[in-house]
Amino acid sequence: MSVHHLLTVVFNASLAILIAATVASLGMSLAVRQLLAPLRRVALVVAVVVLNALVIPALAWGIAKASPMANQYVAGLVLVTIGAGSGGALKAAQFSKRADLAMAVSLVVVLLVLAPLAIGLVFKGRYPRRATGWHSQLVRASNLALLVALTTGVAANWRTMTTMLGSWVIVTAVVILVVALVGGALVGSADPGTRTTTTLVSGMRFTSLGLVIIGTQLHDAANYVGPAITFALVEITLPMLLAIEIGRRVRLTQRTSTTASNASPATRPNRLRLVKRTRDVDTSARPEPGPGTVSP
Repeated sequence: MSVHHLLTVVFNASLAILIAATVASLGMSLAVRQLLAPLRRVALVVAVVVLNALVIPALAWGIAKASPMANQYVAGLVLVTIGAGSGGALKAAQFSKRADLAMAVSLVVVLLVLAPLAIGLVFKGRYPRRATGWHSQLVRASNLALLVALTTGVAANWRTMTTMLGSWVIVTAVVILVVALVGGALVGSADPGTRTTTTLVSGMRFTSLGLVIIGTQLHDAANYVGPAITFALVEITLPMLLAIEIGRRVRLTQRTSTTASNASPATRPNRLRLVKRTRDVDTSARPEPGPGTVSP
């Protein structure tokens, strides 16, 4: 087995562990009614489906054709944008600390995530106490799998990516990704949690679908594989970094608000009452001045 083949196997296995562990952990932290609730927002669900299934692939094609990129790379780049609803979007939603996880799962319910989600839900119902501990362990496992997947993915396809450096493929991939993220943000409501969810779900594409088509129908032709793999690595790396940054800001805001509430003026009356009570005790403890004694 060659090093390239070994890295590819590890990359694929890490992605599988990442998605399965993430979805199972969500199943242990959510209830069925929470997963069904977002589906009642019909207008939002329809808007997200139309954006991901039609608008983003069409915009990707237009951007790829309008870019200085060689025409031979257009098809391979666009093919990996047609798949909507990546399981990686659920990991990004966890990282963001602000996304609506139940909505994220509902929008990304595909065969890839349904089985581990059901396992997580059943385990939570049967062993609720153990589910809490397993949830944190699965989150750690999915984080480690993501790190391994990114490292081996870049290592296995480094030569392919370097051949794309002067071809405008990377720049075009980034532009398509940004457009998808912005489109998801525009579809989301004013609620920060919903907007973060639709942004991450729309930005992370189900690139495996395009790669399967390229492998089975186009015989892994280099003109298709190169831009496809480049986009796949870009679309999993940048949204994850965005989600981590959102999560960092959320934690910072929470710490700031906690510190402010601890030092808020609302606590001052209690302190004043305590000081007054102490003074009253000191006054009552003093002896009454006797005859001939001068009061202080």
